[in-house]
Amino acid sequence: MLTERRIRDAKPGPKPTVIWDSNVAGLGCKVFPSGHKAFVLSYRTGGRKRLATLARCSEMSLRAARERAGSELVRIRDGETDPLERRREAREAPTVAEGVQRFFEEHCPRRIADRRLSARTVTDYRKQANLTILPALGKRKIADVTRADIEKAIAPRAPVQRNRTLALISRMFNLFEDWEWRVQNTNPAKRIEKAREEPRDRVLEPSELATLARALTGIEDKYPAPIAAIRVAAVTGLRIGEVRTIRWEHVSFETGRLTMPQTKTGRRTHDLPAAALEILAALPRLNAWAFTIGRDAPITYRYCHTVFAEAARAAGLDDVRLHDLRRTVMTNAAAAGVGTHVLRDLLGHKTAAMADRYIRAVGNPVRDAREQVGAAMAAIMDGKAGDVVEMERSRGR
Repeated sequence: MLTERRIRDAKPGPKPTVIWDSNVAGLGCKVFPSGHKAFVLSYRTGGRKRLATLARCSEMSLRAARERAGSELVRIRDGETDPLERRREAREAPTVAEGVQRFFEEHCPRRIADRRLSARTVTDYRKQANLTILPALGKRKIADVTRADIEKAIAPRAPVQRNRTLALISRMFNLFEDWEWRVQNTNPAKRIEKAREEPRDRVLEPSELATLARALTGIEDKYPAPIAAIRVAAVTGLRIGEVRTIRWEHVSFETGRLTMPQTKTGRRTHDLPAAALEILAALPRLNAWAFTIGRDAPITYRYCHTVFAEAARAAGLDDVRLHDLRRTVMTNAAAAGVGTHVLRDLLGHKTAAMADRYIRAVGNPVRDAREQVGAAMAAIMDGKAGDVVEMERSRGR
C-alpha cells in the first residue's frame, strides 16, 4: 500500500519503477532514474491498457491523488474521454492566433464575396488584430480565454478603439463557437461594458469653409485627384470612401445620378448636384476610376486624408478632419429644414437615428420654443402678462 513515507523513501533505480496502491486500483507512484516521482493511473479504455500521469508527487498529496484517481476512473467508466485523450485535445486545441488566421483567410473573403463586408473594413480589422488581439491573446488557447483576459487586453486603448476592438473580439468568439472551438454560449466578450464615447460634433463655419477652399486651391496642381475627391465629398456629403471609389460607369451625366454598387449600407443611388457633376466632368479619364493617379486603381483612403490634413493646416484648421465635411453638409441640411427621412437618405443610412441626431443638434424647434418660453416668463415677471403670445399647441392635444 502506498503511504506518504513509502513514497518519500522510495529510491530510484536504473529503470523507472511503479509502487502500486492497494486502496485505489490502478493508482501508483512512478519513480524515475532521475529521482523524480509522479502519481500515475493505469486503466483500460477501448480494449487498450493506458498509463496516465496525474501529477508530480511534490505537487499533490497521496490523499488528493487517490481522490483524483477515483474521479478519473468514474469518468472513464461513464464513457467520457480518458485523461490521456483530454490532454492530447488540450495540447492540440486551437489558439487565438489560429482562430484569427482562419477569420481572415476563410470568413472575411466569404463575406466580401457576399458583399456583406468591405476590403477597407478588413484592413481595419487587421490593424486591431495586430495592435491588440494577437499581442495580448494570440498564444492563449481559445477555450481558456476569460472575460478578465479580454478586459486586460483592451484596457490601454482609447474609448473608440476599445469599443471597436471589443466588438471584433466578440464577433470572432461567436465564430469560434460556430466552429466548435469553444463551448456554445461562453463568449467571454459578452457583457463587457463599452467605454463611453464623446461624439464628435465639429462643424465648419462658412468662413472656415471659404478658408479651406482657398487652401485646397493652393495645392490643387500638386494633388489634383485627391483635391477633386475632397471637393465632391464637400458638395455631396458622401463618405470619402464612397467618393474615391467612383467608377465612370457608375456616373450618368444625363440623369445626374451616381450608382454605388457597394457601400456600408449596400447598393444605392445618389443624385449628384450640378457642382459635383462639374467637378467630375473636368477630370481626365485615365482608366475606369474617376479619382486616380494613373495606375488602374483609385486613390487610397490614406492619400485623401494626408492631402486634406495638409490643406487644413495651411488654412489654420488643425482641429478639422475630413469627415467633418460630411457632418457640415448634413448639419446645414438639417438647419435648412430637411426632414428626417430625406436626411436619412442623404446620409445613406438604413435608419433615421443619425438623421434625428443632426436635427436635434441644430435644434430649430427647440430653440424657437425656448425663446417663446423665455419671453413669456420674462413678460409675466415684468407684469406684462397681457403681452404674452400663446404658443402653438402640438397636434393631437
